[in-house]
Amino acid sequence: MRAVTESAPDAPSSRRRLEPWASLALVLLSASLAVHHLSGDAATADEPVHLAAAVEVVREGTGRWNPEHPPLAKAIAGLALSGLPLRPAEDPLRSPAGPGRLLRFLYANETPGETVLFRARLPFVALLVALLLAVRSEARRRWGGWAGCAALGFAALEPNLLAHAGVVHTDLAATLFVVLSLGPLARLARPEARRAPLVLGLLWGLALLSKYSAPLLALATLPFLAADATPSPSDVPRLLRRLEAATAIALVVALAGFAWAHRNQTPEDRRALTTERLETKGRSAAAARLAIRAGDALPPLGNLLTGALSVVLQSEVGAGVNYFCGRVSREGSPFYFPLALAVKTPLGLLLGLGAALAARDGRRFAGALGAGLALFLLLSARTTYNIGVRHALFLFPLAAIAAGAALAGDGRRQGPGPALFGGGSRLRQRVALSGLVVLGLELAAVHPHELSFFNALAGGPQGGRRLFADSNLDWGQELLRLKEAAPAFAPSGLGTVVFGGDLPSRHAPALRPPLPGEEERPGALLAIGEAPLALGPELLRAKGAVGDAERLERIRAAVRKRGTRVGSIGASIGIWRLDR
Repeated sequence: MRAVTESAPDAPSSRRRLEPWASLALVLLSASLAVHHLSGDAATADEPVHLAAAVEVVREGTGRWNPEHPPLAKAIAGLALSGLPLRPAEDPLRSPAGPGRLLRFLYANETPGETVLFRARLPFVALLVALLLAVRSEARRRWGGWAGCAALGFAALEPNLLAHAGVVHTDLAATLFVVLSLGPLARLARPEARRAPLVLGLLWGLALLSKYSAPLLALATLPFLAADATPSPSDVPRLLRRLEAATAIALVVALAGFAWAHRNQTPEDRRALTTERLETKGRSAAAARLAIRAGDALPPLGNLLTGALSVVLQSEVGAGVNYFCGRVSREGSPFYFPLALAVKTPLGLLLGLGAALAARDGRRFAGALGAGLALFLLLSARTTYNIGVRHALFLFPLAAIAAGAALAGDGRRQGPGPALFGGGSRLRQRVALSGLVVLGLELAAVHPHELSFFNALAGGPQGGRRLFADSNLDWGQELLRLKEAAPAFAPSGLGTVVFGGDLPSRHAPALRPPLPGEEERPGALLAIGEAPLALGPELLRAKGAVGDAERLERIRAAVRKRGTRVGSIGASIGIWRLDR
């Protein structure tokens, strides 16, 4: 008996050897789910312009398309399209305005639009994989191997992260660099960590090249300077010097990125874009003059200022029509992000966070997360960019890291009872694992419609549409699935109104625009996206399409008065029968 005992493998060591394989399985599962949903998603409302800019950044470098977003995420997508025969989109400064330019670029090009979308989206799955590994590394560094695996699991199954891993946009890239910045932030006050400002500056610069709101995200992560230990008063001067150095390095990195992305831009084009973004749309001649002067002295600085100031000014003058809690408005609400985070955060992740708070080792990190959340909500309270929880996407992987602390300790006993994973109490670990199971069930219930995820507190996606009608719910992503389902409802063609990056008429005969007066015919079936139903007429009027707005207003009135929902695609498109 003694010989058998001595030859048996050490149980904690055996469990530790399993952790990398469990982590690998979670990464592969998450990436597979992302590829599955993105392969069936139609182009979202913002993707055509991002794709036009992606091709322009990589192949031309003229800086004409999409100056309201920095170039890095677009360059990543553009590189993925290398080798495909594609004509660049028409020059936005020298062609008639309107969505036709982008639709022709995406759907009337030498490569099918579906191929372009799929190829351009794939790198964002790679960004998701990098983000998951960064989450694991951060939690593992703090609390051990199984804590890293648990944190990775909470991120890998998180519907909001999976949703945005299938979209050509800026949010996931910025989120990755924010998470990677936690390591150098934690080391910044240490005298021996001389390279930390360089690494932090590089990551901040890459975040700024991904999203103009990166400075706000960086400010919201400053509490993590004390996530390991509170800096002493003697550390403060060194800390401030290093923060200044990191900021300067970030600016240099960002300017270098803009210089490459706009390498063939003419001074005339740069000034025209600045005037259009800042003076015409932003209503600030002073800001336009400042950016033009800066650009004449240093062109990358002018382009950086044009984009960043346009975001600030657009938030001041109004970013467009918003829908929030049943009300259509041009103003933002300070309650938008608190409510969006409350109803878009999975209950499984909240359960994991609750378990982690019982772990003494994780409370300091959780406190930094709470302070960062408070800073973000305070700094974003006045914004009119009430257009999606994606602007707070960075908070989800930080919450996953915090939840990983529930399995804190690799081989260290921290509580009564035998531990399942080498450290911490059995009860805490079971609660955390229960959170992962609940999270997996939430994801299974919503897949492949992750963009429309809402937790049970909101009543699920069906309840969420009473609160939001933006990229939290309906970004036009379900049009291709509607095309597949339409013949079962209307074999001769289903009248459809959807706002997105694709047109129903492109999918005839299954889909078509509503016929004149169709809303008055008893028994008519219409498919309507939640966004056009909630704020479509108001949005069209704001864009000057008065005739289209009036037509949609009649359809909406008929649906609200006589409509019965007889089906839905995901949660973002309703199929309505108009009764007498």
